[in-house]
Amino acid sequence: MAIALKEQGFNSTESKSLAFFKGLTLFIHIPDEEVARFSDAAQIKNYKKGQILYSESEPAAFFHIICSGWIKLFHTTAEGEEMILAMLTRDSVTGVKPLFEQERFTMSAQVVEDAEIFSIPLALLKERLRTNNQLALNMISYMVQQQRRYELHQEQYFLYSAPQRIGCFLLGLCPALEQKDGVILKLPYDKVLIASALGMKAPTFSRALNILREETGIHITGTSVTIDSMQRLLTFVDGCYSHPNLYKNLS
Repeated sequence: MAIALKEQGFNSTESKSLAFFKGLTLFIHIPDEEVARFSDAAQIKNYKKGQILYSESEPAAFFHIICSGWIKLFHTTAEGEEMILAMLTRDSVTGVKPLFEQERFTMSAQVVEDAEIFSIPLALLKERLRTNNQLALNMISYMVQQQRRYELHQEQYFLYSAPQRIGCFLLGLCPALEQKDGVILKLPYDKVLIASALGMKAPTFSRALNILREETGIHITGTSVTIDSMQRLLTFVDGCYSHPNLYKNLS
């Protein structure tokens, strides 16, 4: 089936597809036979960077689960400017809001790094939410978490400087157990997109990145970032990293 599933230790069988679905937050405490309804109905597709997954206001027939890669969620303003709402990666669910918004997408989604994505009929989700209380609770919990992340992201936009927010973003790429001196990180997507996702214009991002280098001693070469002193970076962000999951998916 999917290359990304193989990379995660799954074989290309329907049972392994089921195992992937069972590991998702949306399906916690859900019986296998119920999860199988979704994995059996799912279609998996490879998307190239730049492809549109769905567009704002168009009718919604499917919701999506990311198996690998990155997508951005965004609005386009009346002036034609793009406003990024979230960056999503593996295990993220998107496209469920149309269930509550007249079955139309409320934002657009575009692939920013090659991705493998499961698409599942929204009609199936709607039907099962009516009959499975645990699934409905999981859905509510997931949507509340996403809203809380968005609120925290907005709070940090106002409370912390641009260099601190970049530092938070880098720390969010580094699991807590790997937060040690000399760790090398790979930027998940290009710097222009990182800047936009963090609410900065390119010149502001460039200046902020230079300040971050001077204050923390990080080294950036291409898409690689080396953090020589983890404590120095943590001290610089000064509490901005209180919610480590915030910058995991930027959602």
